[in-house]
Amino acid sequence: MVTSHPNKTGDANNIRQEPVDTWQTEMLNEFGNPVVFDENEETGIEGTRDIELQDGTSLQGVGGVYVVFDGLSGEDRVFVANFYNEAQELVHSMKVDVFHVGAGVRRQAFAVNLGDGYGTRMLKYQYSFVDWSHNYEWRDRNQARIFEVNCIACHVTGFDLPKWEADKNLTIAETTANLGVGCENCHGPGSNHAANPMGENLIVNPTVHLTVDQQIHNCSQCHIRGTTLDEHGETTPRQDNLNFRPGDNVLDFFRPMEVKFGEGTSRVATDGKARASRQQFMDHYIGTKSWMACTDCHSVHENNNEGKLLHGTVEELCASCHGGQYGSTEDIRELIDGMRGFEGNDRGWYQNHTYKFDDECRVIGFPETEWNEENKWPWQFEDWKWDWEQ
Repeated sequence: MVTSHPNKTGDANNIRQEPVDTWQTEMLNEFGNPVVFDENEETGIEGTRDIELQDGTSLQGVGGVYVVFDGLSGEDRVFVANFYNEAQELVHSMKVDVFHVGAGVRRQAFAVNLGDGYGTRMLKYQYSFVDWSHNYEWRDRNQARIFEVNCIACHVTGFDLPKWEADKNLTIAETTANLGVGCENCHGPGSNHAANPMGENLIVNPTVHLTVDQQIHNCSQCHIRGTTLDEHGETTPRQDNLNFRPGDNVLDFFRPMEVKFGEGTSRVATDGKARASRQQFMDHYIGTKSWMACTDCHSVHENNNEGKLLHGTVEELCASCHGGQYGSTEDIRELIDGMRGFEGNDRGWYQNHTYKFDDECRVIGFPETEWNEENKWPWQFEDWKWDWEQ
């Protein structure tokens, strides 16, 4: 992997100014932003914890750890972690690096490594859209995750897992080649290309070197939800595709989350369509456009004027094939609204990728006549074949 840091998209000084401005004035907890050790806890900690820090500090009975913005040091933003006991008395403070790990249009998530030997933990409140009006607010996410175990492969480039496993007190900046999604996530390892930029075939160009299915799988290394598989095909605690390389079959590395036809799950609607973001892989292959590559509509190198990774507006893209078919721009946008007309477990995600409709023109996954008793995705059946296998 190339080890330079051309774009530091994850460090404390690249957190957008808006959440920093409101970090202390609008935080939902009076002490600051809690570090989440346990889910569904006001303080982020269930009861109390004894915490041993890497500098030898030993803290007993910690009832909460809160991160606050402590001003500027030159151009650098300073953050402090304050440790409180159960009586809400301050027992320890230290400077910390806050990493912006959820860079996106709709949500900004934050994480910190306290040096307690476990890795990088999520902060309880994340800065996100309230709705499509682009109004932001701090929202409670309750994500008790270790970032290096659950999330990291889709948020950085070149994560060194053995290095982190040897010392889990290392920060994200110390265990990755690039603090953000970089070229090599999609184009593969690039040291040969960096050494000889004009050389031919030294790095993968997905639209040239990969089939349509392989291109879809390349994007799906992150646009999928489920569980990572080990070399024997058994599930692991991880939830990312750390070892995926362009050209691989994503299902060799990952088991998509289950579908329960007629019942639904927290992430999948009763008919199999997505009920959350980052599930385009499943939607795409149960839909009507599986012959299209993601980059037919999406650009990974730039945003359009709506802030979306598209070659143009939704109307322009759809009209390139369906011009004159729909009466208004609102009609076109509603065609990808998986929530339209549904409630409960039938409800989908606000941007759906099946492009299937029922008699009421609602976006669906599988029609009820196609629900199978095994509750399997179609690609889990023995007779399923990818395009390159046929």
